[in-house]
Amino acid sequence: MNYWIIISIYWVVAVAATYCIRAYNHKKNHYKIAAFKALGITKTPSLWKRIGTHASIILLVPPLMPVIIVVFLIDKCLKHNKMKKRMKKEEPQEEKKYSAKMEENLPDDIYTEASKTMMYSLIFGTFEEFEEMLDDAVETVLYRYKTVRGKADVRSYWWDWRKRFVLTKKVTSLEVVMSRYYSHACVKVESDQLIMFGIEDGKITKIVSLPLRLTSVYSNDNMLNYPLEYVRIKQFLTPLEESLDKDENPMPLTDRVPCLHCGMESQDLRWYSIRIPDWFSDRWQIGQVSVCPECGRVVEYKEVKTVESEDDKNVPIESSMYSDRGNAFSEYAEKMYSKDKIDFLGNTMDEEVVPELREVVRKAFADFLIPEPSEIKVDEGFRFDVVMPSFEGSGDITHIEIVDEGGNATDDYVQHIMVNPTEMAVWQLYLLENYYTVLPTVWHGGYNRCEYIFKETDVDDIVPLKFHDLTELVEQKKLMPFVEVCKDGDSRYTAIVNCTYWNNWQGLVREHVTYKLDNGRIVSKESSKEVLYQFHCGMWF
Repeated sequence: MNYWIIISIYWVVAVAATYCIRAYNHKKNHYKIAAFKALGITKTPSLWKRIGTHASIILLVPPLMPVIIVVFLIDKCLKHNKMKKRMKKEEPQEEKKYSAKMEENLPDDIYTEASKTMMYSLIFGTFEEFEEMLDDAVETVLYRYKTVRGKADVRSYWWDWRKRFVLTKKVTSLEVVMSRYYSHACVKVESDQLIMFGIEDGKITKIVSLPLRLTSVYSNDNMLNYPLEYVRIKQFLTPLEESLDKDENPMPLTDRVPCLHCGMESQDLRWYSIRIPDWFSDRWQIGQVSVCPECGRVVEYKEVKTVESEDDKNVPIESSMYSDRGNAFSEYAEKMYSKDKIDFLGNTMDEEVVPELREVVRKAFADFLIPEPSEIKVDEGFRFDVVMPSFEGSGDITHIEIVDEGGNATDDYVQHIMVNPTEMAVWQLYLLENYYTVLPTVWHGGYNRCEYIFKETDVDDIVPLKFHDLTELVEQKKLMPFVEVCKDGDSRYTAIVNCTYWNNWQGLVREHVTYKLDNGRIVSKESSKEVLYQFHCGMWF
């Protein structure tokens, strides 16, 4: 309502009241006459008339003003909201953009092609190429919901899925990623769903839509990491009599994850109940696991619940399927990084043991630095030393320094060493540069600690990998250390080091380091890392 109307009504009422009072003043008023007579007033003064005339206005203003103010404020708010809505309607709306990504270093195979085609079909609605890749008897398995069968129905389902999720912007992020769980590319939907493929003779025979975090042996387990290894878990298995969820409700074996290697349906797999120890707490995980009788692979692991247990959790596992063979690099590294020499358990050290510990570290470092024969030479007049971590600040690591004859120290020691252009010399250089990762640390310095894979059974000492199948890494030669030296010229060489280590805040990492050497001097260094198994222990110093 326009507040000017309210004011007009107010003034009409006020004026009318004024004239009513004026008319009343012209009448005889016994009380007024008595008051004037007592005061000796024989005639009403003009001032009194003026006050009487406008008394009504003065008296009416206080009770009516709050009403006017409230109406004014309400009207202002209504106008403000109306203007705000109009401006919001007129200004251009920010469009939600679709994100379509391809993970780097994906294999160039049919699975990557199928994943890429599926991703672009869902975003752009061009299903012709996707439909050509479908087998006539293709199936789409929607995890624990239903199975859609037949080429026409499968295409129709995904077309409808696009309308319900992509066109409505409920899904705006799709990415083709590598699933190490079944060694092929797949489509990642947002951050919690995967679309996987079974392919035979160049045609898609199965499409499986399932949760990313279906597996949960440890907090970082999901369908992009490695599966459990049957040999390692079979001692925890008993044949599954009835499939129940955590609420004791029946959980059918149909419409579950089929074997995407051979195509066997989920209900035809061998199903077991599994009671597996949680190596990070005093609890046991109870779940269900399926194993393909044809492939011998663990297909699905589903945790049902965790329980307290007083059983001995130090259950020995069967020997690894990985060979225990090493090579000259492994043997040398195990000797230099041996825990028999440097047994520093835990990520921090006590200030009281520093003096004793310093001598142990210096002795171990001296043994490391002077192997027989040594392939790294220190410039004359220089020597190596180690500096124990400081307890000041937020944390520190053990520093390796080089000291000249005058006692001046620097941690930039690479300019004062000569490296022979041999594989073992480069390997010694790599170990020297990373030696701090196995030496004592203080507080935040503990983030740098690593456990190196120098022989394939070293993974048995890494708790989160204890039950997982890493056969794929062995076949790809990504576990054992490897060094290669190539000659670039008369005195120039390129040396490449590959080494895998475990870090509780990164996971299993394959590090690639490239050194450029000229006349035995290190000219440049470049490094990159490939995370083979993502992991974060959940602890912060």
